This record gives sequence, C-alpha cells and structure tokens, in this order.
Amino acid sequence: MRISGIIITLSILAPVVISGCISGGDNPPADLLEPRENSEANIKISATYLPDITDATAFEIKVTAHKDYDDDFKNNSYLRDSSGKIYQPLSYEGGGGHHADGILRFPKIDSKRFDLVIKDVGEVNERVFKW
Repeated sequence: MRISGIIITLSILAPVVISGCISGGDNPPADLLEPRENSEANIKISATYLPDITDATAFEIKVTAHKDYDDDFKNNSYLRDSSGKIYQPLSYEGGGGHHADGILRFPKIDSKRFDLVIKDVGEVNERVFKW
C-alpha cells in the first residue's frame, strides 16, 4: 500500500514538474522585466530592459528631474556583460524636459546577466542597473 501511494504521488508530480520546466519557453524571467531605478542627486533614472527588440539589447530610460533635463545617453552609458566585456551604445532616441525618456540600444548580447552603467548624471559618477 505504501509503495502504491508513492507511485501514485510520483505519477502526479512528475508531469507537473516536467511541464513547468518546458513551459518557460522564450519568455524572459519576470525579474528581467522589472524596471531598475536610481534616485541619487535629485534625479531619478528608471531603466527597463526591452527583450522584445530582437536586433539589439535595448532599454527604456526615463528621467524625472526638478529641472529640464536633456542628455544623450549614447555618450555617457555602456553595457557590461557577465564576463566583464564592455559594449558601447548604438543609439539613443529620446527627448528631454522634466520627464525625459527614450530608448537606449546596444549591440545584441547573449549574456543573461548584465549591468547598464550610466555615468556623470547629476554629479553621480556611476549609476549601475543590474540584471
């Protein structure tokens, strides 16, 4: 009776575990999709990874400041993969103002872990956003 109970339990759990492993598909983990924020020196920067852009590694950048803000993140940002390799931005397309926003694009990388580094904004040497 005890062995049959174990067999029944395993026959129920095995498909659930296997389907959970398989169903991950190409969807990125929810953690990758969560925005990263930094609010130093009265300037809030929010960076959101955009995995649906297939030709680049891209981020939506949003800035909230108490004054008009206009910066070309192509000139003060870089991407660092898990091995430490540095990638320079391909482009930044966005606008300025109190609530600046835009899309920052880098060459496509395969690393699942990476850091977006934004330098010299509001007297902060580096703001590091980790995925």
